[in-house]
Amino acid sequence: MNRKQIILEYRTKGLIKGHRPAIVYMKRNIGKIYLEGQADFIFSIGKENLHFQKLTLFLKKLKPVQDLSVPIQEITSFHHRTLNLVTNCLTLYTKDKHFLEVYYNTKTADTYASEQNILKIIEMLKEKGKTEVKI
Repeated sequence: MNRKQIILEYRTKGLIKGHRPAIVYMKRNIGKIYLEGQADFIFSIGKENLHFQKLTLFLKKLKPVQDLSVPIQEITSFHHRTLNLVTNCLTLYTKDKHFLEVYYNTKTADTYASEQNILKIIEMLKEKGKTEVKI
């Protein structure tokens, strides 16, 4: 099942928590927000939180016990960068000097909607006063 089908299936069932859903993945890092191994998520923005709904590895079913929400008010800034030809990374920084790296694939037919939704989430973060860090 491709990314568009996954989003469409959960959207029609009413299971997506926020708006502008995108399929992303996160890896364990030293940022102290996400400490598990690499996993796929549905990333979306709500009124008060950024939602990360975990997907199982092979069947891409929701795993609500391992969902993650980050309050938007805790985020102070972000950094958006291109890692290689097909991968981008959005890094979110919090007041506590912790961070969360959100990776997503680009430049294929089934990733276009996710790319556009992440760009819209970035615009929404800017509107809420979050600054973009240029490195």
